[in-house]
Amino acid sequence: MLAEQATKGIYLDVPEKDWTLFSELIRKFGWRTRTKEQMLERFIATRPKEPLLSEEEIMAEVSAVRYAK
Repeated sequence: MLAEQATKGIYLDVPEKDWTLFSELIRKFGWRTRTKEQMLERFIATRPKEPLLSEEEIMAEVSAVRYAK
């Protein structure tokens, strides 16, 4: 179902006492859930292996922003 339609990602904090009801709604609607940890693991697994910028380029940009007052 999700592969056929565009999806909208959201972040939602659900009170612990409401989690059972909310997880049942998720199941009934066929939605997919991911924890913050799962999202981080996915990002790490799919990130580029070779960075587009060198450490020196990154530090030059950080310094330019930090000290450009």
